[in-house]
Amino acid sequence: MQLPENAALQQAAEWFAILRSEQAKETDYLEWKVWLDADTAHQSAWVEVESIDATFKHMAGSGNPQAAKSALLTHASASRRHALKVLSLTGVSVITGLVVKRYSPWRDWLTNVVATHSEYQVAVGQTRLLTLAEGSRLWLNTNSHAEVRYSFALRRITLHTGELLIASAKDNSGIDRPLVVDTIHGRITAIGTRFTVKLNTHATYVAVFEGAVSVQAVNSGRAQVLKAGEQLQFDAQAMQAIQPAEKAREVWTRGILLADNRRLDDFMTEVSRYRTGRIIVSPKIAHLRIMGAFPISHTDLILTSIAESFPVTINHVGGMDIQLVEK
Repeated sequence: MQLPENAALQQAAEWFAILRSEQAKETDYLEWKVWLDADTAHQSAWVEVESIDATFKHMAGSGNPQAAKSALLTHASASRRHALKVLSLTGVSVITGLVVKRYSPWRDWLTNVVATHSEYQVAVGQTRLLTLAEGSRLWLNTNSHAEVRYSFALRRITLHTGELLIASAKDNSGIDRPLVVDTIHGRITAIGTRFTVKLNTHATYVAVFEGAVSVQAVNSGRAQVLKAGEQLQFDAQAMQAIQPAEKAREVWTRGILLADNRRLDDFMTEVSRYRTGRIIVSPKIAHLRIMGAFPISHTDLILTSIAESFPVTINHVGGMDIQLVEK
Protein backbone atom coordinates (compact mmCIF):
# COMPACT_ATOMS: atom_id res chain seq x y z
CA MET A 1 0.00 0.00 0.00
CA GLN A 2 1.36 3.40 -0.93
CA LEU A 3 2.11 5.85 1.88
CA PRO A 4 0.43 9.30 1.70
CA GLU A 5 3.81 11.01 1.23
CA ASN A 6 4.67 8.78 -1.68
CA ALA A 7 1.24 9.32 -3.22
CA ALA A 8 1.71 13.09 -3.03
CA LEU A 9 5.20 12.81 -4.55
CA GLN A 10 3.90 10.63 -7.34
CA GLN A 11 1.20 13.17 -8.18
CA ALA A 12 3.70 16.04 -7.97
CA ALA A 13 6.02 14.21 -10.37
CA GLU A 14 3.20 13.69 -12.85
CA TRP A 15 2.13 17.33 -12.61
CA PHE A 16 5.75 18.37 -13.13
CA ALA A 17 5.86 16.37 -16.34
CA ILE A 18 2.54 17.67 -17.64
CA LEU A 19 3.35 21.33 -16.98
CA ARG A 20 6.81 21.09 -18.52
CA SER A 21 5.44 19.47 -21.66
CA GLU A 22 5.11 21.52 -24.83
CA GLN A 23 1.49 20.32 -24.97
CA ALA A 24 0.56 21.90 -21.61
CA LYS A 25 -2.59 24.01 -21.78
CA GLU A 26 -3.91 26.84 -19.64
CA THR A 27 -6.47 24.45 -18.16
CA ASP A 28 -3.62 22.20 -17.00
CA TYR A 29 -2.16 25.08 -15.00
CA LEU A 30 -5.54 25.89 -13.48
CA GLU A 31 -6.10 22.27 -12.44
CA TRP A 32 -2.56 22.00 -11.08
CA LYS A 33 -3.29 25.04 -8.89
CA VAL A 34 -6.45 23.36 -7.57
CA TRP A 35 -4.41 20.26 -6.75
CA LEU A 36 -1.62 22.30 -5.16
CA ASP A 37 -3.97 24.27 -2.89
CA ALA A 38 -5.98 21.23 -1.83
CA ASP A 39 -3.43 19.81 0.63
CA THR A 40 -0.23 20.91 2.38
CA ALA A 41 1.22 17.51 1.48
CA HIS A 42 0.82 18.45 -2.19
CA GLN A 43 2.70 21.71 -1.60
CA SER A 44 5.56 19.95 0.22
CA ALA A 45 5.80 17.33 -2.53
CA TRP A 46 5.89 20.03 -5.20
CA VAL A 47 8.78 21.79 -3.44
CA GLU A 48 10.71 18.50 -3.35
CA VAL A 49 10.19 17.79 -7.04
CA GLU A 50 11.17 21.33 -8.00
CA SER A 51 14.30 21.13 -5.87
CA ILE A 52 15.38 17.94 -7.62
CA ASP A 53 14.88 19.64 -10.98
CA ALA A 54 16.94 22.62 -9.83
CA THR A 55 19.74 20.36 -8.61
CA PHE A 56 19.82 18.45 -11.85
CA LYS A 57 19.80 21.62 -13.95
CA HIS A 58 22.74 23.01 -12.00
CA MET A 59 24.84 19.87 -12.39
CA ALA A 60 23.86 19.36 -16.02
CA GLY A 61 24.86 22.94 -16.74
CA SER A 62 28.36 22.16 -15.55
CA GLY A 63 28.84 19.94 -18.60
CA ASN A 64 29.15 16.75 -16.56
CA PRO A 65 25.99 14.61 -16.91
CA GLN A 66 27.53 11.83 -14.79
CA ALA A 67 28.03 14.29 -11.94
CA ALA A 68 24.40 15.31 -12.22
CA LYS A 69 23.30 11.70 -12.00
CA SER A 70 25.58 11.09 -9.04
CA ALA A 71 24.29 14.18 -7.24
CA LEU A 72 20.73 13.00 -7.60
CA LEU A 73 21.45 9.46 -6.49
CA THR A 74 23.36 10.56 -3.37
CA HIS A 75 21.06 13.39 -2.31
CA ALA A 76 20.85 13.45 1.47
CA SER A 77 17.10 14.05 1.84
CA ALA A 78 15.07 10.84 2.17
CA SER A 79 11.97 12.51 0.85
CA ARG A 80 13.89 13.69 -2.20
CA ARG A 81 15.08 10.13 -2.81
CA HIS A 82 11.42 9.14 -2.71
CA ALA A 83 10.63 11.88 -5.19
CA LEU A 84 13.48 10.80 -7.47
CA LYS A 85 12.17 7.24 -7.36
CA VAL A 86 8.73 8.47 -8.29
CA LEU A 87 10.15 10.53 -11.14
CA SER A 88 11.91 7.45 -12.42
CA LEU A 89 8.94 5.11 -12.00
CA THR A 90 6.52 7.41 -13.76
CA GLY A 91 8.84 7.87 -16.70
CA VAL A 92 9.39 11.57 -16.04
CA SER A 93 12.63 13.01 -17.35
CA VAL A 94 13.83 15.99 -15.33
CA ILE A 95 15.74 17.05 -18.42
CA THR A 96 12.78 17.37 -20.74
CA GLY A 97 9.88 17.28 -18.30
CA LEU A 98 7.94 14.83 -20.49
CA VAL A 99 6.00 11.73 -19.54
CA VAL A 100 7.36 8.73 -21.41
CA LYS A 101 4.19 6.67 -21.05
CA ARG A 102 5.43 3.86 -23.27
CA TYR A 103 8.03 2.80 -20.70
CA SER A 104 6.22 3.78 -17.51
CA PRO A 105 5.02 1.02 -15.15
CA TRP A 106 2.16 3.40 -14.37
CA ARG A 107 1.14 3.48 -18.05
CA ASP A 108 -2.24 1.78 -17.61
CA TRP A 109 -3.14 3.97 -14.64
CA LEU A 110 -2.11 7.11 -16.46
CA THR A 111 -3.67 6.20 -19.79
CA ASN A 112 -6.96 4.79 -18.56
CA VAL A 113 -7.69 6.93 -15.52
CA VAL A 114 -5.64 10.10 -15.10
CA ALA A 115 -4.02 11.50 -18.22
CA THR A 116 -6.87 10.82 -20.64
CA HIS A 117 -8.51 13.24 -23.00
CA SER A 118 -11.32 12.07 -25.27
CA GLU A 119 -13.90 13.78 -27.46
CA TYR A 120 -17.26 12.32 -28.44
CA GLN A 121 -19.71 13.47 -31.09
CA VAL A 122 -23.19 12.13 -31.81
CA ALA A 123 -24.94 12.65 -35.14
CA VAL A 124 -28.40 14.13 -35.64
CA GLY A 125 -31.06 11.60 -34.67
CA GLN A 126 -28.69 9.42 -32.66
CA THR A 127 -28.02 8.88 -28.95
CA ARG A 128 -25.04 7.16 -27.34
CA LEU A 129 -24.17 5.58 -23.99
CA LEU A 130 -20.56 5.59 -22.77
CA THR A 131 -19.01 4.05 -19.66
CA LEU A 132 -16.15 6.34 -18.63
CA ALA A 133 -12.78 5.18 -17.34
CA GLU A 134 -13.51 6.12 -13.73
CA GLY A 135 -16.87 4.31 -13.67
CA SER A 136 -19.44 7.01 -14.47
CA ARG A 137 -21.98 6.49 -17.27
CA LEU A 138 -22.51 9.22 -19.85
CA TRP A 139 -25.37 9.48 -22.34
CA LEU A 140 -25.12 11.90 -25.27
CA ASN A 141 -28.22 13.11 -27.06
CA THR A 142 -28.70 14.02 -30.72
CA ASN A 143 -26.18 16.37 -32.36
CA SER A 144 -24.02 16.61 -29.23
CA HIS A 145 -20.30 17.17 -28.73
CA ALA A 146 -18.60 16.55 -25.40
CA GLU A 147 -15.01 16.44 -24.23
CA VAL A 148 -13.89 14.22 -21.33
CA ARG A 149 -10.63 15.08 -19.61
CA TYR A 150 -9.13 13.61 -16.43
CA SER A 151 -6.43 15.24 -14.34
CA PHE A 152 -5.21 14.83 -10.78
CA ALA A 153 -7.63 17.50 -9.61
CA LEU A 154 -10.83 16.84 -11.58
CA ARG A 155 -12.92 14.50 -13.66
CA ARG A 156 -14.15 17.08 -16.15
CA ILE A 157 -16.72 16.81 -18.93
CA THR A 158 -17.08 19.83 -21.19
CA LEU A 159 -20.33 20.04 -23.15
CA HIS A 160 -19.70 22.04 -26.32
CA THR A 161 -23.07 21.45 -28.00
CA GLY A 162 -26.22 19.48 -27.35
CA GLU A 163 -27.27 17.55 -24.28
CA LEU A 164 -25.95 14.89 -21.93
CA LEU A 165 -27.05 12.86 -18.96
CA ILE A 166 -24.48 11.67 -16.44
CA ALA A 167 -24.82 9.00 -13.75
CA SER A 168 -21.80 9.73 -11.59
CA ALA A 169 -19.84 6.96 -9.89
CA LYS A 170 -17.32 7.01 -7.08
CA ASP A 171 -13.90 7.69 -8.58
CA ASN A 172 -12.29 4.26 -9.01
CA SER A 173 -8.79 5.69 -9.45
CA GLY A 174 -8.28 6.07 -5.70
CA ILE A 175 -7.76 9.83 -6.02
CA ASP A 176 -11.40 10.76 -5.25
CA ARG A 177 -11.60 13.71 -7.66
CA PRO A 178 -14.77 15.79 -8.09
CA LEU A 179 -16.82 15.18 -11.24
CA VAL A 180 -17.83 18.39 -13.02
CA VAL A 181 -19.65 19.33 -16.22
CA ASP A 182 -18.60 22.63 -17.80
CA THR A 183 -20.44 24.71 -20.40
CA ILE A 184 -19.78 28.23 -21.67
CA HIS A 185 -22.14 29.49 -18.96
CA GLY A 186 -20.67 27.82 -15.88
CA ARG A 187 -19.92 24.64 -13.95
CA ILE A 188 -22.08 21.87 -12.50
CA THR A 189 -20.43 19.76 -9.78
CA ALA A 190 -21.89 16.32 -9.07
CA ILE A 191 -22.70 15.28 -5.51
CA GLY A 192 -23.28 11.54 -6.06
CA THR A 193 -25.95 12.01 -8.64
CA ARG A 194 -27.80 11.48 -11.91
CA PHE A 195 -28.48 14.67 -13.83
CA THR A 196 -28.89 16.12 -17.29
CA VAL A 197 -27.29 19.19 -18.87
CA LYS A 198 -28.63 20.82 -22.02
CA LEU A 199 -26.77 23.65 -23.72
CA ASN A 200 -28.65 26.32 -25.65
CA THR A 201 -27.22 29.45 -27.25
CA HIS A 202 -28.14 31.75 -24.39
CA ALA A 203 -28.43 29.43 -21.38
CA THR A 204 -27.62 26.05 -19.84
CA TYR A 205 -30.39 23.84 -18.49
CA VAL A 206 -29.78 21.45 -15.55
CA ALA A 207 -32.20 18.88 -14.13
CA VAL A 208 -31.40 16.51 -11.26
CA PHE A 209 -33.01 13.07 -10.92
CA GLU A 210 -30.89 11.52 -8.16
CA GLY A 211 -28.60 13.04 -5.52
CA ALA A 212 -27.70 16.69 -5.93
CA VAL A 213 -25.47 19.07 -7.88
CA SER A 214 -23.86 22.43 -7.22
CA VAL A 215 -24.32 24.98 -10.01
CA GLN A 216 -22.18 28.08 -10.45
CA ALA A 217 -22.34 30.60 -13.28
CA VAL A 218 -19.08 31.85 -14.77
CA ASN A 219 -19.49 35.42 -13.54
CA SER A 220 -21.29 34.72 -10.28
CA GLY A 221 -19.67 34.06 -6.92
CA ARG A 222 -22.73 32.27 -5.54
CA ALA A 223 -23.30 28.55 -6.04
CA GLN A 224 -26.79 27.04 -6.08
CA VAL A 225 -27.44 23.47 -4.89
CA LEU A 226 -30.05 21.54 -6.86
CA LYS A 227 -31.63 18.44 -5.31
CA ALA A 228 -33.34 15.47 -6.94
CA GLY A 229 -36.53 16.54 -8.68
CA GLU A 230 -35.34 20.10 -9.31
CA GLN A 231 -34.15 21.99 -12.38
CA LEU A 232 -33.01 25.45 -13.39
CA GLN A 233 -31.57 27.45 -16.25
CA PHE A 234 -28.57 29.74 -15.97
CA ASP A 235 -26.39 31.91 -18.13
CA ALA A 236 -22.93 33.31 -17.47
CA GLN A 237 -24.31 36.01 -15.17
CA ALA A 238 -27.03 34.48 -13.02
CA MET A 239 -29.39 31.58 -12.31
CA GLN A 240 -33.16 31.52 -12.74
CA ALA A 241 -35.59 30.23 -10.13
CA ILE A 242 -35.65 26.52 -9.32
CA GLN A 243 -38.48 24.57 -10.98
CA PRO A 244 -39.71 20.94 -10.81
CA ALA A 245 -37.58 18.71 -13.04
CA GLU A 246 -39.15 17.69 -16.34
CA LYS A 247 -39.25 13.93 -16.84
CA ALA A 248 -38.81 14.48 -20.57
CA ARG A 249 -35.22 15.55 -19.95
CA GLU A 250 -34.38 12.03 -18.74
CA VAL A 251 -36.40 9.59 -20.85
CA TRP A 252 -34.61 10.41 -24.11
CA THR A 253 -31.88 8.06 -22.86
CA ARG A 254 -34.44 5.27 -23.44
CA GLY A 255 -35.29 6.44 -26.95
CA ILE A 256 -38.47 8.26 -25.97
CA LEU A 257 -39.67 11.80 -26.65
CA LEU A 258 -42.17 12.72 -23.95
CA ALA A 259 -44.84 15.37 -24.46
CA ASP A 260 -46.49 16.21 -21.15
CA ASN A 261 -49.17 18.74 -22.10
CA ARG A 262 -46.73 20.68 -24.26
CA ARG A 263 -47.56 23.31 -26.85
CA LEU A 264 -47.34 22.03 -30.41
CA ASP A 265 -44.69 24.57 -31.42
CA ASP A 266 -42.52 23.73 -28.38
CA PHE A 267 -42.76 20.00 -29.01
CA MET A 268 -41.96 20.42 -32.71
CA THR A 269 -38.84 22.35 -31.72
CA GLU A 270 -37.82 19.28 -29.72
CA VAL A 271 -38.67 16.87 -32.55
CA SER A 272 -36.63 18.95 -35.01
CA ARG A 273 -33.48 18.21 -33.01
CA TYR A 274 -33.70 14.59 -34.19
CA ARG A 275 -34.05 15.19 -37.93
CA THR A 276 -32.48 17.17 -40.76
CA GLY A 277 -34.39 20.25 -41.86
CA ARG A 278 -36.69 22.71 -40.12
CA ILE A 279 -40.18 22.12 -38.80
CA ILE A 280 -42.23 25.30 -39.17
CA VAL A 281 -45.46 25.55 -37.18
CA SER A 282 -48.19 27.97 -38.24
CA PRO A 283 -49.09 30.45 -35.48
CA LYS A 284 -52.74 29.43 -35.86
CA ILE A 285 -52.04 25.94 -34.45
CA ALA A 286 -48.99 26.63 -32.29
CA HIS A 287 -51.11 26.70 -29.12
CA LEU A 288 -52.45 23.14 -29.49
CA ARG A 289 -51.50 20.90 -26.58
CA ILE A 290 -49.91 17.45 -26.95
CA MET A 291 -49.58 14.54 -24.53
CA GLY A 292 -47.91 11.23 -25.28
CA ALA A 293 -44.67 9.24 -25.63
CA PHE A 294 -43.07 9.01 -29.07
CA PRO A 295 -40.05 7.13 -30.53
CA ILE A 296 -36.98 9.29 -31.12
CA SER A 297 -35.81 7.16 -34.04
CA HIS A 298 -39.01 7.63 -36.10
CA THR A 299 -39.76 11.33 -36.38
CA ASP A 300 -41.86 10.77 -39.53
CA LEU A 301 -44.19 8.59 -37.47
CA ILE A 302 -44.45 11.36 -34.87
CA LEU A 303 -45.50 13.84 -37.56
CA THR A 304 -47.99 11.40 -39.08
CA SER A 305 -49.51 10.74 -35.67
CA ILE A 306 -49.97 14.45 -35.05
CA ALA A 307 -51.57 14.96 -38.46
CA GLU A 308 -54.02 12.14 -37.70
CA SER A 309 -54.85 13.40 -34.19
CA PHE A 310 -55.14 17.15 -34.79
CA PRO A 311 -56.57 19.44 -37.48
CA VAL A 312 -53.10 19.72 -38.99
CA THR A 313 -51.74 19.32 -42.50
CA ILE A 314 -48.05 18.63 -43.20
CA ASN A 315 -46.56 20.41 -46.22
CA HIS A 316 -43.09 19.97 -47.67
CA VAL A 317 -41.77 23.47 -48.38
CA GLY A 318 -38.38 22.77 -49.95
CA GLY A 319 -35.44 20.54 -49.21
CA MET A 320 -35.92 18.78 -45.89
CA ASP A 321 -38.08 21.55 -44.43
CA ILE A 322 -41.71 20.91 -43.58
CA GLN A 323 -44.55 23.12 -42.39
CA LEU A 324 -47.47 22.30 -40.12
CA VAL A 325 -50.57 24.32 -41.00
CA GLU A 326 -54.23 24.34 -40.05
CA LYS A 327 -56.27 21.75 -41.94
